Amino acid sequence: MENKELKKRLSNVRNLPTLPMVANNVLKLTQDPESTAFEIAEAISQDQVLASKVLKTANSAYYGFPRKINNINYAIVVLGLNNIKNIVLSTSIMGQFPKSDKNLLFDRTDFWKHSLLCGIICTKISEHLGLKNADEMFMCGLLHDFGKLILDSFFHKEFVQALELSKTKNIPLMTAENTIFSFNHSGIGALVLKRWSLPSSMVRAVEFHHCPDENSNAFRIASIVHVADYLCRRIGIGSGGDNVLPELNTKAFKLTDLTSKKIKTMSIQVKKDFLTATEFLYEGNQKS
Repeated sequence: MENKELKKRLSNVRNLPTLPMVANNVLKLTQDPESTAFEIAEAISQDQVLASKVLKTANSAYYGFPRKINNINYAIVVLGLNNIKNIVLSTSIMGQFPKSDKNLLFDRTDFWKHSLLCGIICTKISEHLGLKNADEMFMCGLLHDFGKLILDSFFHKEFVQALELSKTKNIPLMTAENTIFSFNHSGIGALVLKRWSLPSSMVRAVEFHHCPDENSNAFRIASIVHVADYLCRRIGIGSGGDNVLPELNTKAFKLTDLTSKKIKTMSIQVKKDFLTATEFLYEGNQKS
């Protein structure tokens, strides 16, 4: 994130979205061990639209609870803080970047499908590795390509050039972005998320998911996202804006300890989870 051109270009952007106040407050509360479920519920309730989305998502097939969850307090108890944080953050961030048809080369519905699948796979890999933060890894996967939304929204003409270059030359979109911008979606996505005061682990996962071994502190978390992104493209649901299968980092793949058999089994499961998770993302994002 030391790219001077990136920081200069971003500083000139007017109306750059900020994380909504309610989401920011909820994030701070979930990171504070002294916070109570009542305080977090009260913070979410400050935005009735967000509160209703939390309850609707908690009652969706994705979580599959037999009893109806009819208040925020109960949702926090049964879902846990990480899941509540995921719901609030994903809903709030998606609301900042509604579906748009202005870019025919970058379908945002397909983009969110790819992002959702990556989040699900990140969770599965983390569970496979026995990591305690498996729920947190969902957001790392969901937001791994977040910078593409920034590029599409605020550097639209140049982003279209990068998309066209990627398509005509059959090169990864990130390579095309570096040619057009002198920076790419990983860097700009991480920089914006850092400005939003999101967890440093999430910022590092976004920044290094294409090159996980460039930062030792980020290696494990970025490796999981890197492999999940690769598997997403192999599965073929959604699109990150290009159709070029990225080069798989062997060190990252080795870290995930995945066998061919495990990948096959996991792919079947994530496809099922994806079908039930669709409501998790698309509800409440009806702007166009």
